[in-house]
Amino acid sequence: MRRFGFPDRGEIVAKKYRMTWVESARRWRKRWRGKWYAVSCRQLGTAETKEASWRAANAWWDKVEGETSGDEALAARVALFVKLRDNLGGLPEEERRRLVDGISGPGAYERFLAHADSVISGGLAARPERAVSANVEAWKALLETACRAGQLSPGRVDAYGRNINVFIAWLGEGASIDDIDEGKVEAFFSFLAAKVAAGDYSRVYAHGLFATAKQFIAWLGERRLIPVPGNLRSRRLRFGVNTARKVEVYTADEVRSLLAACEGRMRLYLLLMLNCGMYQSDIADLRRDEVNWRRGTVKRARSKTRTRGGPVVTYRLWPETLALLRRHRAGEGDLALLTENGNPLVKYWMEDGKMRRYDVIQSAWARLGKSMDKKPRLGLKHLRKTASTLLGSHPQYKFYANHFLADSPKTIADRHYVVPSDEEFFEALGWLRGQILGKPGG
Repeated sequence: MRRFGFPDRGEIVAKKYRMTWVESARRWRKRWRGKWYAVSCRQLGTAETKEASWRAANAWWDKVEGETSGDEALAARVALFVKLRDNLGGLPEEERRRLVDGISGPGAYERFLAHADSVISGGLAARPERAVSANVEAWKALLETACRAGQLSPGRVDAYGRNINVFIAWLGEGASIDDIDEGKVEAFFSFLAAKVAAGDYSRVYAHGLFATAKQFIAWLGERRLIPVPGNLRSRRLRFGVNTARKVEVYTADEVRSLLAACEGRMRLYLLLMLNCGMYQSDIADLRRDEVNWRRGTVKRARSKTRTRGGPVVTYRLWPETLALLRRHRAGEGDLALLTENGNPLVKYWMEDGKMRRYDVIQSAWARLGKSMDKKPRLGLKHLRKTASTLLGSHPQYKFYANHFLADSPKTIADRHYVVPSDEEFFEALGWLRGQILGKPGG
């Protein structure tokens, strides 16, 4: 019965919070036996208020406490056993066994002994389904599925797999996903920052490691396996990576020396990179229907951007490029160029959780470098950059440098209003031929 507007005693007793409400994060937390547990209102399926969620939070905690009490109780007993074992180190083994079994029941000594080392190193091992290692394997399997669906490249999946191993090693073997919280996120950032300060890691590498760990943690949160740490997107936990790097290019004389040192297929690969801004994957993916053999043009989007609507660019082939392309084009199939055995020039794929690859063009480049008196100063990828930089140096044709690269448009004007002229672009490519080959016109 209410008196003077106050709730009766039964209502007061019923409203007992088993966890602590965190207003800023709209979730409940509890530290129990040295470990933090947390659950959000979204995970509980309630409105994001203390009043609407406290009963569900109590029920959630009762379930967690029931699931973990056995492990926690065993851990506590083993911890006491470790202390007892140290204090009774002078007693014979059988005497220690008799004393422990007398306190905790028959067989307790052997049972506790089996867990003693893990307690000394930081606690009992995580339950299999909560182990970080098991969940990482599930995450990697999802990445491989995304790769097969065309959402990720095999190279990116391979990089994620290598990066996450650093995070796992830092957490420690046998760690549980329940250990991952705001403190762990900040501690891993501090670990990487210390590596950068010591010169062990570059900022770019540390940024990649931290970004991969955050992706894995976010995936755990998406599956509602753990509460998403509140600082996962903190602006303070960043490495300030500057993605703008100095562009290194070949000189025109260096390019001519490379072309003079090779012939046949290798010369064709270099010319396609200089004439059409291609990488190895673009050359390998070039389809027969993208080449107009009569007009001597190639019309295509980059392999990297074609699946997300990248710009389609038409290139006029130089006479040298077209002649070699006709000579070495594949006899059948969709691809314009194949190996002499009829296989793709470049191939990447996932097998048994690892990236497998071969690159005929890169192998031919390595052989070219060994055959020359002076090894090339830069790599294959710099040929495309060299051609684009040359275009950028021209007072009129500089506006076609980004069009030549076929990169995705970066501004609204590029996306909707600026339509490059094919004829003027062909003139620009003719000028570029003169700069590289010393021959004017296209």
